[in-house]
Amino acid sequence: MSAGHVTDDTTRSEVEVGTDRALFVYGVVRAADTRGGAPELTGLDGAPVGFVVDGPLAAAVTPVSLDRPPGRRAELLAYQSVLDVLAEAGPVAPVRFGSVLADGQSVVEELLGPRQEGFVAFLDQLDGKRQYNLRATYVEEAVLADLVATEPEIRQLRDYTKDLPEHAGYGERARLGELVYHAMQDRSSFDADVLLDAVVPLAVAHLVRTPPSATQVLDVALLVEEARAEALVAALEDLAEAVHERIRMRLVGPLAAYDFVGEAGWG
Repeated sequence: MSAGHVTDDTTRSEVEVGTDRALFVYGVVRAADTRGGAPELTGLDGAPVGFVVDGPLAAAVTPVSLDRPPGRRAELLAYQSVLDVLAEAGPVAPVRFGSVLADGQSVVEELLGPRQEGFVAFLDQLDGKRQYNLRATYVEEAVLADLVATEPEIRQLRDYTKDLPEHAGYGERARLGELVYHAMQDRSSFDADVLLDAVVPLAVAHLVRTPPSATQVLDVALLVEEARAEALVAALEDLAEAVHERIRMRLVGPLAAYDFVGEAGWG
């Protein structure tokens, strides 16, 4: 990959950094993957992405002003865009969003050098794999209608309170809300397990990003072998067809492995 400027030196980058600038770090790839014919890659503010190379590793970077306000949405989008493009060419270990180091030497001494063994092992584990994010949410009207039909106490309270004046029946309304909330929590946990049972066998690893709630059934990151991606999509299409009246599912990917780097200590 020839995105940005790559130097032949094994410990320095030729990315220029002025006294009022530093290096924004996106992620780490194999040094060998920074050679060979990809289109130019740009990051923050359209700046070309360069690489700080250290032995078998290379960190993708762009210069950034030290006076730049941190955490802007445009920065996050650029960060994700760079990593997802890099992931198309080979394994990439995302570095925590907002990571800024003084210069190429700092990238080597503070990031690549001390963690070389872990980065190499992680990149090897990512070979041929990409992340997909699956989110499932309830069609609230359908679930509520089902609760009214199947839960006697909910049905009775709903029938009792639906025609009351707004100022009346406070206790009954509160009880109804509590029953509905807990019933949806229980259903969400059950449905999350059903969905996980269907998709986890198609992934090499998974991470539940947020727990089931009264409205969200599942939010899970899946690390999937590229050869099994079509099987995952097909399985989810069949599942979505079966549950579409009460659950909406959305699959996003392929992505860089954002959710699987934290365990290695640099996420």
